[in-house]
Amino acid sequence: MFSPDAILLNWLLALPFFTALGAAVFPRFALRPHSEAEAESLPRAPFSLGALACFMGALIAASLLPAALRGSSAAADYWWTSGLYQFRFRADGLAAPVVCAIYLVGLLVNLHYYSLPTPTAPHRRAALLLLSIGAASAAVLSADLVAIMFFLQLLLVSVWLLASVDAPGEADRMLGLTFLGGLFILGGTLLIWKQVAGTAVSGVSLALFGAAPHTLRLVGLVTLLGVTPLVAAVPGHFWLPRLARAAPRAAFACSVLLTLVGFATVLRLLPGVLVLPLVPGLARLSLALGLVSLLSGAVAAWIARSLREVAVWLTVAQAGQFLLALSLAASPAEYPAGLALQAATVHALTAPLALVALWSAMSTVLSRTGTEALPGLSGLLGTMPFAGIALLAGGLSLSGVPPLPGFWGQRLLVSAMIADHRRLLVITLVLADLLILAVVVGAFRRAFLRGEPPPPVAPARRWESVQLLLAAMIVALSGVLLGPLGGWTESIVKNVLTLSP
Repeated sequence: MFSPDAILLNWLLALPFFTALGAAVFPRFALRPHSEAEAESLPRAPFSLGALACFMGALIAASLLPAALRGSSAAADYWWTSGLYQFRFRADGLAAPVVCAIYLVGLLVNLHYYSLPTPTAPHRRAALLLLSIGAASAAVLSADLVAIMFFLQLLLVSVWLLASVDAPGEADRMLGLTFLGGLFILGGTLLIWKQVAGTAVSGVSLALFGAAPHTLRLVGLVTLLGVTPLVAAVPGHFWLPRLARAAPRAAFACSVLLTLVGFATVLRLLPGVLVLPLVPGLARLSLALGLVSLLSGAVAAWIARSLREVAVWLTVAQAGQFLLALSLAASPAEYPAGLALQAATVHALTAPLALVALWSAMSTVLSRTGTEALPGLSGLLGTMPFAGIALLAGGLSLSGVPPLPGFWGQRLLVSAMIADHRRLLVITLVLADLLILAVVVGAFRRAFLRGEPPPPVAPARRWESVQLLLAAMIVALSGVLLGPLGGWTESIVKNVLTLSP
């Protein structure tokens, strides 16, 4: 007998895969449209199916939140593979909120694709998008390192296929870089398997505490430090700018999905505050990569001449903030480490939602005006007000403006820096935030407020305004809720990121 929670969890995992299969076989049905409007809506039908599946998945994940946040997680073995391998899943206090965020991101991205003119290969794109969302949720819910690795690789393959629809060359480069990081995780997984004769996520901490010093150093470096550069490469200093030039919509989905799943995977593989200081070089490497990502992203966004470049480099910059939090979490002192992990958790849940709003605004401007170059844009606020609202909501959240959700993560991060006596880091972070704020306000002023005659703008589609407004509202509401419910992320850190057998 399966408990209701186990049935819900299995359905949550299976839903996107079955929906992706439905979207893939949709063209096989011989549907004869009766009107021009019906003929125009048929190619978008898989995206509406994907939006419905993501909405259902978000509701199911939300139903697991109360039990997960109380510490009584809903655990289940994935019975579809019971005869092959025992994949273990656990809807704990970290996994359930992150999966809920994944489905919210999927809902917004599907609605965004639905609202735009018919893209290339719409049925294939919808199926690949749903496949990647399903792989992302399964990877986050996995409590087994082999299962995490399997679903992460499935995610990378589906995201690569999604990007290859528009830009095959850049997609191949992206796949190569992300698989290189995946090999580090695979190597660490095999070492832990050999060391503790098991592949449970808790085996990471048990191996680090119970192993001999040389094995401890090897496992820590290969597994944890192998994951850290992968997170820094999630926005892709190398492939994301090129992919965005060739296929901005593919870059939109890839950057947001990989950022969210990369953050969640790192938190999932760091099961205790006490583990981090024992890993040699973790704090220094995370600090160096974080500063490079934050400063290079902010400066490149400052000199950008298009909304597309602004979105790309702000995506790179936000990875730096997460890595800075990770470096502080390796502090020997318990108090700043706890604050830093709490800041990293808030950032993992809220930054992708802000990126969805930012990228949605950019993609909508590109779709309706035919350009996203800032010198060619002006006076769009009257014709595209919701795109301006989404741009401001996402960009201001990434710069830490209250009461948006990015402010609460920044506040926790600054508190951890002060508690760890890192005042120079506080100054650097504040200066970078001010630069990002100037970038967002400047881009909004040049594209939406400048008094020059606006370029020709195509009519808005039915769901375009709904998706943009929904993206901005989710960002704003998450900021309002994170304030009074600040103890929520603290409970996640205490219940999940602690040592467990």
